[in-house]
Amino acid sequence: MKDEMLISDKKIAKLAKRLTKTFSIDEEEAVSIIYEEWDLVEQLFHAHKKVKAVHHHLIDEINYTYRIA
Repeated sequence: MKDEMLISDKKIAKLAKRLTKTFSIDEEEAVSIIYEEWDLVEQLFHAHKKVKAVHHHLIDEINYTYRIA
């Protein structure tokens, strides 16, 4: 149980705000993306802790997975 990390609502909101700017989408869609990719988001927060770093790596993974870039 110690290995589990809780991600605060504040961090999720900050990440959603960054995603809205990156993808030019509304906040509801950004939150939807976060929860669709929840396992990846958890791994990234566990590894990087900071919203800015998580955002950067999440965008890279989404671009790679969906071949957007």
